Amino acid sequence: MIDPAGDEFFSKGLGNPSSVLFSGTNRSLLKWVAFASLAPYSSRVFWTDLRMPGEILDPLDPMALHVIPEDAVDVVPPGDLLPEEQDARLAEAASATMFPSDEAPASVRGIIEFIRMPWHTQQRISATFRPVEPAILVCANADRLVGVFPDSAAAPLIRAIVQAGVVIVGLWGEVACPFDSVFDVLFHIEGMGPSAWRDATITSRKGVSAGPLATATAHRLADLGPIARILEKLIPTTP
Repeated sequence: MIDPAGDEFFSKGLGNPSSVLFSGTNRSLLKWVAFASLAPYSSRVFWTDLRMPGEILDPLDPMALHVIPEDAVDVVPPGDLLPEEQDARLAEAASATMFPSDEAPASVRGIIEFIRMPWHTQQRISATFRPVEPAILVCANADRLVGVFPDSAAAPLIRAIVQAGVVIVGLWGEVACPFDSVFDVLFHIEGMGPSAWRDATITSRKGVSAGPLATATAHRLADLGPIARILEKLIPTTP
């Protein structure tokens, strides 16, 4: 069984602001893999679950099983994550009165991009700020923003969140992510679901330079010690 250390899954143990994407075919399995791989940093991990109104979770979803602490989870409908464009335009207009065109300091541009973030994202970053190590904000079902959040604003948003001093972790299910190149680290999970996790595989596609996952070879989750131990313990054999 391969037993990689946590910092071989994530550069420098997620000690610096960065962006990570888990993509795959099963939403619940993505949550489980993210939960297990982020376990070493659990005290600074906070989740936003983009959930449709009236949606019933898979019985083996880690949130349905209350494995992820409820006080670390915000359940938000995708429509609530629209950019605050009006406030950003007001900030840009104020900046334009103080600085010549395109010459505003980077700090001012960063503030404007922060103001442009969805209100929930602004609040989440402010409420979870850590002075030493960055908070890790997980967005589950991030693919549900397609058609809700403007595609052209997605990459600037990801960069702005990282610049705000955060590790952003996106879970992108079912369809290909059109802006995965923006993320620092990319993982792809193939599997039927939580009950079949032992046969599911994980492949590092970008950003892992050490350890077994650096080879871009698919590894069974059952062969990855830190992941397997958590999933073996917490995923019931039946719902």
